[in-house]
Order: sequence, then structure tokens, then C-alpha cells
Amino acid sequence: MRKVLPIFIIIIISISFGFEYKTFELIGKVTSEQGIAITDTYVQIWDKGEVIAQTKTDNLGQYTLPLPKIGTFTVMAGNRNKYFHAISLKEYSFHIKAQFKENFFLEIDKQELQDETVRLRESYHLMIHNFKNSTHRRKFINRFPKSGTELELFFSTDVKEKNLKKEAKRYISTLFQERFTGRTTYFLLFIRFAQKTDMRVAGKSTKKFYDEAVTIIKKYPKQLFDELSTSKPERVSNFFKWMFSGGAFGKNKITKEFDFLQGKYKREYAIMLDEFDAYQ
Repeated sequence: MRKVLPIFIIIIISISFGFEYKTFELIGKVTSEQGIAITDTYVQIWDKGEVIAQTKTDNLGQYTLPLPKIGTFTVMAGNRNKYFHAISLKEYSFHIKAQFKENFFLEIDKQELQDETVRLRESYHLMIHNFKNSTHRRKFINRFPKSGTELELFFSTDVKEKNLKKEAKRYISTLFQERFTGRTTYFLLFIRFAQKTDMRVAGKSTKKFYDEAVTIIKKYPKQLFDELSTSKPERVSNFFKWMFSGGAFGKNKITKEFDFLQGKYKREYAIMLDEFDAYQ
């Protein structure tokens, strides 16, 4: 009996440590009902009317949410998202310290999408009728979708709700037609777009946007680095993540467009190398 008791205690301690070090989190992905990855949106744990834990989806629409405690709670995805209705799962039980998985499929807010696409269409027609007026071009650019998620919502044929699927090709072609706007404006547009976009989950319109952007980036790399030099490190990192995620700048080695910039733009070049290595 004396020999059995210590062994029993050791087993209990081992089991306790095993549970203690298990990952206690909720993971998954948030997409639209059409399969569009929804980036930068909340996934939250609610308890008695209060948020006790939350995170946001990454540029792939994925999330990892560490759980604060065992119990039964409400899990909500998409809270305060502009284009989608939030969804709640009530009485969700986290009964053991383990990893839980839940994917969410959000419904499009039809009215919000219609309102925004109408505004883009109006800005486009106003610009076309006053094409030499740079103010109207800027308004069109400012109304243009700011991420891959928005671009697919506005232009994808997979979206059955009323959007701009018929105008998609014309709008993107207009944006990238020769001398439409200055290089600085393009690079600011690309940097903004990159913050919430990953080409690994890109739809047809996002790929078209990327292909057009690649042409400009490869043609004017110095001007790109000029703009990146005034951006915060996180924004620079996000830009290169997007740039490399499309596969247009090398697989085993970065293409040579940027080689001559490593001396003058040390910070930007170093960040670029780090992000390229991360995709290998």
C-alpha cells in the first residue's frame, strides 16, 4: 500500500500539470456566406452583458482568442462591422481547458453595401463627366474599396446582393489607366490596401488590383520606398506581407528591382527581407 500511494500521487500531479499547460483558446475563421475572408473584425466572449475577452481576425480572416476561464458564455463574431451582420452563439460551453474551434459565416448588410456602392458609382460618373478635374478623381479614389474584403463585396459576381459586379472591370481599369493619378497617390493607395489584405485568400477582383499594382511597384521601386520611409514599421511590414503574398516578387529569392535601395533605405529593406523570409 505504501508503494502504491506515492505512484498514485505522481499520476495525479502529472495529470494536473498536463491540464495546466494545455492551450485554452478558441480558434477559427470568419468569412461571408459567399466565402469572402472578413479581416479586422471582432470575435468576442460575452458574460452577463460584458465583453470578457476579444480579438480581431487577421488578413486571412483567421483568429485565435485566449479564453479567460471555464464556463458557459455567448460568443459573438462581427460586432460593429460595417458591412456584415454580427452573429452570436449563446450558451457556448468551455467545459475543459482545451482548444476549441468555431468558424463563423456572416450575412452581408444589404443596405450598407448598397449605400456605399451607390456612392462609388456617383463619384465615378461625376469624375467621367469632369475628367480633367483632379478633385473628382480624388473623390473616386477615396470611395474606392480599401481592402480585399471590400473589393470583393463591391465587385464579386459571387455576391448575390446588389453591388457593382457589372462595373468591376471598368472601374479597376479606369483606376489604373495611364496618367490617371500620380505615383505618390498610387503608393499611398497600395499601402492602405495592404493593411487588411492577403493575396492567399484573394478573389478575382483583388487579384486584378494586385496585378495592376505590381506593374507600378516594379516600375517605380524608389518612389515606393520613399513613401514607406515615412510610414510606421507595422504598416511597412503589412505592406510587404501583402506584396509577397501574391507571389509576384520571387519564390526562393526576391526579384532584383529593390537591390539598389538597400543602402539608402536600410530600415525598409531590412523589414522587406524579414517579411520575405517569413513566407519561405
